Formats: sequence, structure tokens, C-alpha cells
Amino acid sequence: MQTASRKEARNVRLASLGAALEYYDFVAYIYVAALISAAFFPAEASPAVRLAQTLAIYSIGFVVRPVAGIVMAHIADRIGRKRIFMLTIVMMSGSTLAIGLLPTYESIGWLAPALLLTMRVIQGCAVGGELPGAAVLVAEHSRTERVARSAAVLQSMSYGGFLLGAGAAFGASLVVEYLTPDMPSLAWRLPFLLGGVLGLVAIYLRRVLEETPLFAELQERGQAGRQTPLATVLRRDRRPVAFAFLMVFAMSMLNTVFFQYWPTYLQVDLGHSATLAIAASLITIVGAMVSMPLWGLVADRHGWRSSLGIGAGLLAISSVPIFVVAPLLPADSGWILLIALPAAFATGSIVSATPGLVASLFRTEVRQSAYAMPYNIGVVVFGGPLPLILVWAIATGGPVAPLYVVLLGALAAGVAAFFVSRMTFFLGNWATTPSEPGRVAAGGPRSTSTGGA
Repeated sequence: MQTASRKEARNVRLASLGAALEYYDFVAYIYVAALISAAFFPAEASPAVRLAQTLAIYSIGFVVRPVAGIVMAHIADRIGRKRIFMLTIVMMSGSTLAIGLLPTYESIGWLAPALLLTMRVIQGCAVGGELPGAAVLVAEHSRTERVARSAAVLQSMSYGGFLLGAGAAFGASLVVEYLTPDMPSLAWRLPFLLGGVLGLVAIYLRRVLEETPLFAELQERGQAGRQTPLATVLRRDRRPVAFAFLMVFAMSMLNTVFFQYWPTYLQVDLGHSATLAIAASLITIVGAMVSMPLWGLVADRHGWRSSLGIGAGLLAISSVPIFVVAPLLPADSGWILLIALPAAFATGSIVSATPGLVASLFRTEVRQSAYAMPYNIGVVVFGGPLPLILVWAIATGGPVAPLYVVLLGALAAGVAAFFVSRMTFFLGNWATTPSEPGRVAAGGPRSTSTGGA
């Protein structure tokens, strides 16, 4: 059992490296977007126009993500998890490293932003395959009684990418300011060069990954690749796909408010300093990261209904004081650093549940395709336009507006908690059928759902 535990922990760590790199790239690009805009677009354009062009290139990665993710998942369901998992990290690390080495507009003109766009397209393709691949790989490698916990640890460790991205951008600015003032481009190059190096390390470490036992079993029986995964999902699994969209909707609402828009909200809408806003954002992320494995433990022991229902209730209760009290606090009040921690802890229940819960809804022969479709489409459709919607909502309804987005996410999680006991699961000790053909869940298949007690 100890050997199995070590292998499981190793698989979680290796899967988390690539997932963290995706979040790392997201944060690093946003933090140095102004510097990239000055380097890749003509100086005669206004700063606002250049920044808009830079963010437009960044958004292209989200546009290609759903299609690329579904295609990669289709291949993974036919030839195996490990091969695609290696491909995505190679694509991500290579394109990230390349951005750090790109010539600027001053050197090669409009070819510079064209190359930047190409690298973002490659990164978008990699993200579409990496995150669903990590969730499925960890879930399929996990022991029956630890599926929720292992997936929650994956999610927690991957969120470390937010911290690394912010730290790399901040550290690069200090290097330029104090050590290399004659090389200002390092302020935006260093974060990408570091990300590329981290990716190369991940490639080296991932070489020891094994194919998941469940997919290997399908291959041994000659059942792998005999179906068209996406067609099968659309024909047979529409109900669990709809449930997966609900989970991704809740996750996207909360991720955007607390982990992406939060520093902008504090700085732009409430008037706090950039330093305080960033510090408060990082503390919020750490709070959620710490809570995620605990919520995974609750799900493994008491069921998804308990973890989601309790989390949704705590979130609804704790979020109201945040957006009522925060606008009343004086500028740079120290309370801003901690005010979102209770909500971040509750948010961890919903965010950490998504990988293990969604992966468990589907059979092995279609699992990655079934995960990738609602996850990638949902993140783009629900999360993509939400920052712009928040800008409009705050301008129209005042600083309390993000509260309604959070409550909407909590409501979606509450609805998921209500319906989860009606779902069929194929992984975990809550499985309502044998976990897979030839593999019976702990205690055998059950006649009633154990999605929550």
C-alpha cells in the first residue's frame, strides 16, 4: 500500500507541474502586458491601442482552446493518456520559452506580433489538452477511496502557478531595476524564460509517468479506440455533460472574481494601492489552495453532496460582508488583506471538486473527451467575457456588483449539490456501478447513490 501511495503522490505532482504552468503563463502575461505592448507594437500608436492589441493576442489562445482541447482529448481516448500528456507539456514549454526569446517590433516590424500570436495559438492548444488531461490522469491513477482528495490536491498545486506567475513578474522587475537597468526587456522576457525552463524540467520528470491502469486495461482487452469518443458522449452522456457544464459555470464565476479580477477590483474600483491589492490577491489564492485538500477529504468521506452543499452555503454567507464592507474601508486598510479569506476557503470546495467529480461521471473509453468538451467550452464561454461584464456591472451598479456574480456561482454549486445524488459515477468509493468493466468499486456496486449523504 505504501508503494501505491508513493506512485499516486508522484502522479499528482507530475500532473500538477503542467497545470501550474498554464496558470503561471496566464498571470505572467497579464502582469507584463504593458511591457509586451511597448515591445511588440509601433511606438507611434497610443499606449491604450498597443495594450488592446496585446490583450487581443492573448485572447486568441482562448479562442483556439476548445477545439484543440477536444481534438487532443479524442486522441487521448483512442491511443492513451500519457502520450498526449507529454505532447501538451512540450507544446506549452516550447512556446513559452520562445516568447521570451522573440525579437521585438523595433527589430523585425510586424513579424514580431505575428510570431507572438503564433506562440499564443500553440499555448492555447496546449492548455486545451493539458488541464483535462491532468484531471483524468490523476483520477484514473487514484485509489478508490482517494479520487476526490487526489484531484483536489492537483487543483491546489496547480493554483500555485498563480503565485509563481506573480512572483516571477515582480522578481523580473526588481532584477531590471537593481541589476540590469541597461536591459529593460528582461522585465518581460525573464518570466517567459523561467516558465520555459520549468516546462523543460516538467518534461524530464514526466518521462517516468505510466499509462493509467484503467486505460491500460481497455487496451489489453482490445476495447481502446473502438468508438468515436465525442459522438458517443453526445449520444449517450448528455445528462452528465450538462452537469459538468454546471460545475464549470460555478467554478468560472468564482475563479474570475476571487483569483483573477480581485486585484483589479481592489485597485481600480476601491482605490487601494497596487502593492496592497496584489498582496491581498495572493493571500486569497493561498487561502483557497490550503482549503482544497480538506474539501477533497470531506468529499471522499461524506460524498460530493456534503462538500458542495456546505461549501455553497458558506460561500453565500461569507461573500455578502465582503462586498458590503470592503467599499466602506479607507484606502490601504489592512483589513483588505484578509477580508476575502473566508470566501476563498469556501470557494475551494467548488473549485477543487471539479476535476475529480467531472472525471468520475464518465466511462474510461470516453472520459477525456467527455471532460474536455464542457471544461474547455465552459471556461471560454462563461469565464472569458466575465471580466468585461464585471467592469460594466460595477460602472452601472457600483462596487457591490461582484457579489451577485459570486452568489450566482454559489447558487450553481448548490444546484449541483442537489442533483449530484442523481448522477451515476464510475470512479471513487461513491460509485453507483462497478468503477469500470472488470473493476468493482470498493464495497461493490451500490444500488443507491452515494454522491452525498
